[in-house]
Amino acid sequence: MARRENLSQPRDLPLSIPIEADDYLMLLASLGKLGSSRTEVAKQILVRELHRLEQAGYHEKRLPKRPENG
Repeated sequence: MARRENLSQPRDLPLSIPIEADDYLMLLASLGKLGSSRTEVAKQILVRELHRLEQAGYHEKRLPKRPENG
């Protein structure tokens, strides 16, 4: 049986977010909420939301297809 990959191993995730969201991450970091840098705050939020999606079984739900034009 193949050994599972170490799930706690970090991976880079380059990403762009709206300016307003970045400003809010900086505010939370300056207040010491969730971490001391905007990257730490963003990481906490992203991981928390991914866990919520997994717990809710989001990956098991079928999303409706977009209607075709024409």
